[in-house]
Amino acid sequence: MNFSDSEKDFIQDAEQYVPVPESEKPVIESADELARLLQERRAMGGTPDFMHTKFIGMDLSGWDMRNLNLKRATFEKCDLKETDFSGSQMDHVAFYNNDLRGMKLNGCNARGCSFRFQDMTGIDLSGANIYASVLEDAMNQDKVITDDDTKWYKMRCPEYGKPFIAWKCCTDLRVVMMLVPADAKRCMATMETGRVSRVKVLSIKSIDESESYTWAQSTVDPDFYYEVGKWLEPANGFQEDRWKDSSAGIHFFLDRQQCVDYQAK
Repeated sequence: MNFSDSEKDFIQDAEQYVPVPESEKPVIESADELARLLQERRAMGGTPDFMHTKFIGMDLSGWDMRNLNLKRATFEKCDLKETDFSGSQMDHVAFYNNDLRGMKLNGCNARGCSFRFQDMTGIDLSGANIYASVLEDAMNQDKVITDDDTKWYKMRCPEYGKPFIAWKCCTDLRVVMMLVPADAKRCMATMETGRVSRVKVLSIKSIDESESYTWAQSTVDPDFYYEVGKWLEPANGFQEDRWKDSSAGIHFFLDRQQCVDYQAK
C-alpha cells in the first residue's frame, strides 16, 4: 500500500507546520460578522481564507460554507446541523461541543480533523478524505454517509474472514513479517496502521533483508517477543473499538516500507 500524493502532502505539511499562538488566531462569535466577512472575501475572488479562525457559539445550521479555506480552524459550541462545507479545505479542523448532525463535508480534504465526543449522525463524507482524522470517543461513527470516493473511512485490511500479511518493526530495527489468520479479529481507524488479535510470525529480517533472525523484541513491551514460527496473541488483550487506534492488540502496518520508515524516524 503506497501513499497517494494527497497523503504525502498532508504528512509533509504537518511536519513543517509552525504552531500559531492562540492569542494570534482570529475569533468570530457573531453570525452577522461572519456573514459580512463571507460576503467580502467571496467578492474578492479566489478561496476565502479563514485559516486558524476560531468560530465560537454561533448558530450556523444550514449555512453555505462551501469552498472556503478552513485549515486548522476551530468550531466550539456552534450549531452546524446541515451546514454545507462541501469543497472546503478542512484539514486539522477541531470540533468541540457542536451539533454536527447532517453536516456536509462532500469532497472535502478533512484530514487530521478531530471529531472526539461529537455526534456524527448523518455527516455526509461522500468524496471526502478523512486520513488521520480522530473519531475516537465520537458517537454514531457508523451513521455517517459515505460513497466509493470516501477515503480512509473504510478499513484498508480485509474486514472479515480473510487472511493477510502484516508487518511491524521491533527493537534493533528488526522487521517482522506476520500472517493474520482468517479467524483473527482486526481493525483499522483512519490511518495505515491497525491492530489484530492473533498472528503467526513468518520471518524476521533486517531492514535491508540481508540478515535473518529467530526473534525480535517489542518496542513497547520489553517482555513481549516475536519468534519465527510461533503463534502470538497480545498480552494485554484486544480492544474491539476500531476507532481507539492506540489501544490493546498487536499493531501492524500493511506495507513493509511504511513500517520501516515509521520506526526509523
